Amino acid sequence: MTKSRSKLTGFIEESDTRFPRARVLIVGHETSLSRALLEAPSSVGQQRLVLPGDVNPLQDNQIFEAIRLRRPDFVINTVVDSGVDAAEVDPTRCRQINHDVAVGLAIACREFGATLVQLSTDYIFDGQKDMAYFEDDAPNPLNRFGQTRLDAERDIASLLDHHILLRVSHLFAPGEQTFVGQLIARARVERTLPMIADERGCPTSVEDIARIISAMIDQLHTGGGSYGVFHIAGQGDASWAELAEVVIAQASQFESLAVEEIVPIEGRSISGRARRPKRLILSARKLLYTYGIKPRAWRQELAATVAAHYTRHKEHELCESEMLAQSSGNG
Repeated sequence: MTKSRSKLTGFIEESDTRFPRARVLIVGHETSLSRALLEAPSSVGQQRLVLPGDVNPLQDNQIFEAIRLRRPDFVINTVVDSGVDAAEVDPTRCRQINHDVAVGLAIACREFGATLVQLSTDYIFDGQKDMAYFEDDAPNPLNRFGQTRLDAERDIASLLDHHILLRVSHLFAPGEQTFVGQLIARARVERTLPMIADERGCPTSVEDIARIISAMIDQLHTGGGSYGVFHIAGQGDASWAELAEVVIAQASQFESLAVEEIVPIEGRSISGRARRPKRLILSARKLLYTYGIKPRAWRQELAATVAAHYTRHKEHELCESEMLAQSSGNG
């Protein structure tokens, strides 16, 4: 499946086919996950559409009509407000994005017989457990962001039987506005980078999440798998400081950076920062036992993500050069 498919506004009719492909509607225009999902492999084939950007996911009537017209088998919600700190300042927007959009999608999916795939977060837990967290462990969010995502989980489960809730941790992706891109940008001009070292989680690639979601849909569409809550977490755990060390080491293979030292700091030293768990390790054992899918090691995925970041940056520069050349030629 190529990105050009996202320009389509409807699915291709395959009613005369013995084994029609799964019709997958991706909600979240131009998010890192939506882009990754368009390129994710599928063993049986999927039709994938990204909901056009002029459809406002905050408007229930627009979402309802979009799903009524397209009649997807699966709806993947990639609309996520990742501003954990901003959630404490603007709780209304946090709830709209992280809860209300998801509930609106669940209602529409129930009406038209679709399965909803919804991302949640490891921040529904408080990090007090010495061992890894399993799906049935008791939640206890420490911040508003985690609470709204937990509320969304519970409301979706009460509204829709056919749901997949995916709790994810410490996401990273290529791109200028991501953790990877912003860290590299800082490393070009700053000699020391203070990074949080007393909070640990399971870094997870957006590309790997897309691969896993695609594989789950393949199985569900052919009668396998099961619904419910699942954890997706990269193999191994790390602090933000350790994550930064790997990013800088990989980025140094592509360019000379000004940074000389990563300075470990405590999360509480940052003024106005929302409270976060100190150690959150998610077990992905249920995913393995149910679907036979295992998340990849985060170091391997992060190295690939940094390489992809530079590849996309070069492609962007090439496109800009070609547009400039065409503009000059037309002049």
